[in-house]
Amino acid sequence: MNLTDERVISALFQEHYQSLVSFTFQYVRDKDLSEELVQEVFAKLWADGYKIKIQTSAKSYLLGAVRNAALNYLKHVKVQNTYAQHQMYVASNDEIQDFLEYDELKLKLEHALKQLPEKCREIFELSRFEEKRYKEIANELGISLKTVENQMGKALKILRQELGDYLPILFFLMMR
Repeated sequence: MNLTDERVISALFQEHYQSLVSFTFQYVRDKDLSEELVQEVFAKLWADGYKIKIQTSAKSYLLGAVRNAALNYLKHVKVQNTYAQHQMYVASNDEIQDFLEYDELKLKLEHALKQLPEKCREIFELSRFEEKRYKEIANELGISLKTVENQMGKALKILRQELGDYLPILFFLMMR
Protein backbone atom coordinates (compact mmCIF):
# COMPACT_ATOMS: atom_id res chain seq x y z
CA MET A 1 0.00 0.00 0.00
CA ASN A 2 1.43 3.36 -1.05
CA LEU A 3 0.87 5.80 1.85
CA THR A 4 2.48 8.63 -0.08
CA ASP A 5 -0.44 8.61 -2.53
CA GLU A 6 -3.08 11.12 -1.51
CA ARG A 7 -5.84 9.05 -3.13
CA VAL A 8 -4.95 6.02 -0.96
CA ILE A 9 -5.08 8.07 2.24
CA SER A 10 -8.33 9.72 1.14
CA ALA A 11 -9.89 6.30 0.45
CA LEU A 12 -8.74 5.01 3.87
CA PHE A 13 -10.19 8.12 5.50
CA GLN A 14 -13.58 7.76 3.80
CA GLU A 15 -13.76 4.03 4.51
CA HIS A 16 -12.67 4.02 8.18
CA TYR A 17 -13.27 7.50 9.60
CA GLN A 18 -16.67 6.91 11.27
CA SER A 19 -15.74 3.53 12.77
CA LEU A 20 -12.44 4.99 14.09
CA VAL A 21 -14.29 7.91 15.70
CA SER A 22 -16.70 5.48 17.38
CA PHE A 23 -13.79 3.32 18.53
CA THR A 24 -11.91 6.33 19.94
CA PHE A 25 -15.06 7.57 21.68
CA GLN A 26 -14.97 4.43 23.85
CA TYR A 27 -11.74 5.74 25.35
CA VAL A 28 -12.20 9.49 25.61
CA ARG A 29 -16.02 9.85 25.90
CA ASP A 30 -16.04 13.06 23.87
CA LYS A 31 -17.24 13.13 20.26
CA ASP A 32 -15.32 16.25 19.22
CA LEU A 33 -12.13 14.99 20.83
CA SER A 34 -12.60 11.58 19.17
CA GLU A 35 -12.90 13.25 15.78
CA GLU A 36 -9.85 15.41 16.47
CA LEU A 37 -7.71 12.43 17.48
CA VAL A 38 -8.71 10.45 14.38
CA GLN A 39 -7.99 13.46 12.17
CA GLU A 40 -4.57 13.83 13.79
CA VAL A 41 -3.79 10.19 13.02
CA PHE A 42 -4.71 10.72 9.38
CA ALA A 43 -2.73 13.96 9.23
CA LYS A 44 0.32 12.14 10.57
CA LEU A 45 -0.27 9.32 8.11
CA TRP A 46 -0.40 11.82 5.26
CA ALA A 47 2.69 13.74 6.49
CA ASP A 48 4.83 10.72 7.43
CA GLY A 49 3.39 8.08 5.09
CA TYR A 50 6.74 7.53 3.46
CA LYS A 51 8.18 6.38 6.84
CA ILE A 52 5.34 4.05 7.79
CA LYS A 53 5.44 0.35 6.90
CA ILE A 54 2.14 -1.38 7.64
CA GLN A 55 2.72 -5.04 8.55
CA THR A 56 -0.96 -5.87 9.14
CA SER A 57 -4.15 -4.68 7.48
CA ALA A 58 -4.75 -0.93 7.13
CA LYS A 59 -7.75 -1.21 9.43
CA SER A 60 -5.68 -2.91 12.17
CA TYR A 61 -2.96 -0.29 11.81
CA LEU A 62 -5.46 2.57 12.05
CA LEU A 63 -7.22 1.03 15.06
CA GLY A 64 -3.87 0.71 16.85
CA ALA A 65 -2.88 4.25 15.91
CA VAL A 66 -6.09 5.87 17.18
CA ARG A 67 -6.07 3.70 20.32
CA ASN A 68 -2.50 4.89 21.05
CA ALA A 69 -3.50 8.48 20.37
CA ALA A 70 -6.45 8.16 22.77
CA LEU A 71 -4.31 6.50 25.47
CA ASN A 72 -1.60 9.16 25.09
CA TYR A 73 -4.23 11.85 25.41
CA LEU A 74 -5.65 10.24 28.57
CA LYS A 75 -2.16 9.88 30.03
CA HIS A 76 -1.50 13.56 29.30
CA VAL A 77 -4.78 14.57 30.98
CA LYS A 78 -3.90 12.46 34.01
CA VAL A 79 -0.51 14.18 34.32
CA GLN A 80 -2.19 17.60 33.98
CA ASN A 81 -4.74 16.72 36.67
CA THR A 82 -2.05 15.44 39.03
CA TYR A 83 -0.06 18.62 38.50
CA ALA A 84 -3.14 20.80 39.03
CA GLN A 85 -3.99 18.97 42.27
CA HIS A 86 -0.42 19.36 43.45
CA GLN A 87 -0.48 23.09 42.67
CA MET A 88 -3.77 23.52 44.54
CA TYR A 89 -2.33 21.66 47.55
CA VAL A 90 0.83 23.79 47.54
CA ALA A 91 -1.18 27.00 47.09
CA SER A 92 -3.59 26.15 49.90
CA ASN A 93 -0.70 25.32 52.25
CA ASP A 94 1.00 28.62 51.34
CA GLU A 95 -2.24 30.52 51.94
CA ILE A 96 -2.69 28.85 55.33
CA GLN A 97 0.89 29.71 56.26
CA ASP A 98 0.43 33.31 55.07
CA PHE A 99 -2.82 33.56 57.05
CA LEU A 100 -1.15 32.24 60.22
CA GLU A 101 1.78 34.62 59.80
CA TYR A 102 -0.59 37.53 59.15
CA ASP A 103 -2.59 36.70 62.30
CA GLU A 104 0.62 36.49 64.32
CA LEU A 105 1.77 39.80 62.88
CA LYS A 106 -1.60 41.40 63.61
CA LEU A 107 -1.39 40.28 67.24
CA LYS A 108 2.14 41.68 67.57
CA LEU A 109 0.98 45.01 66.13
CA GLU A 110 -2.00 45.20 68.49
CA HIS A 111 0.31 44.50 71.43
CA ALA A 112 2.83 47.09 70.24
CA LEU A 113 0.10 49.72 69.76
CA LYS A 114 -1.01 49.17 73.35
CA GLN A 115 2.51 50.17 74.44
CA LEU A 116 2.01 53.65 72.96
CA PRO A 117 0.66 56.50 75.09
CA GLU A 118 -3.01 57.19 74.27
CA LYS A 119 -2.55 60.46 72.31
CA CYS A 120 0.46 59.04 70.49
CA ARG A 121 -1.52 55.93 69.48
CA GLU A 122 -4.45 58.08 68.30
CA ILE A 123 -2.17 60.17 66.07
CA PHE A 124 -0.44 57.08 64.68
CA GLU A 125 -3.77 55.37 63.87
CA LEU A 126 -5.13 58.48 62.16
CA SER A 127 -1.98 58.69 60.06
CA ARG A 128 -1.45 55.06 59.16
CA PHE A 129 -4.90 53.46 59.30
CA GLU A 130 -7.07 56.36 58.18
CA GLU A 131 -4.34 57.71 55.86
CA LYS A 132 -4.71 61.29 57.06
CA ARG A 133 -2.01 63.88 56.51
CA TYR A 134 -0.24 65.40 59.49
CA LYS A 135 -1.93 68.76 58.86
CA GLU A 136 -5.39 67.10 58.84
CA ILE A 137 -4.60 65.34 62.12
CA ALA A 138 -3.41 68.58 63.70
CA ASN A 139 -6.62 70.39 62.65
CA GLU A 140 -8.85 67.50 63.76
CA LEU A 141 -7.23 67.19 67.20
CA GLY A 142 -6.65 70.92 67.68
CA ILE A 143 -2.89 70.53 68.15
CA SER A 144 0.12 71.94 66.33
CA LEU A 145 1.68 70.30 63.28
CA LYS A 146 4.95 70.05 65.24
CA THR A 147 3.18 68.06 67.99
CA VAL A 148 1.84 65.60 65.39
CA GLU A 149 5.34 65.20 63.92
CA ASN A 150 6.87 64.66 67.39
CA GLN A 151 4.19 62.15 68.40
CA MET A 152 4.60 60.20 65.12
CA GLY A 153 8.36 60.10 65.67
CA LYS A 154 7.79 58.80 69.20
CA ALA A 155 5.26 56.21 67.96
CA LEU A 156 7.61 54.95 65.26
CA LYS A 157 10.50 54.70 67.71
CA ILE A 158 8.44 52.64 70.17
CA LEU A 159 7.03 50.44 67.42
CA ARG A 160 10.52 49.84 66.00
CA GLN A 161 11.61 48.64 69.42
CA GLU A 162 8.52 46.45 69.89
CA LEU A 163 8.28 45.00 66.38
CA GLY A 164 11.86 44.99 65.16
CA ASP A 165 12.08 43.52 61.65
CA TYR A 166 8.29 43.33 61.24
CA LEU A 167 7.82 47.08 60.87
CA PRO A 168 8.50 47.39 57.09
CA ILE A 169 6.13 44.48 56.39
CA LEU A 170 3.44 46.03 58.57
CA PHE A 171 3.63 49.38 56.83
CA PHE A 172 3.46 47.63 53.46
CA LEU A 173 0.35 45.71 54.55
CA MET A 174 -1.26 48.84 55.96
CA MET A 175 -0.83 50.65 52.65
CA ARG A 176 -2.71 47.95 50.66
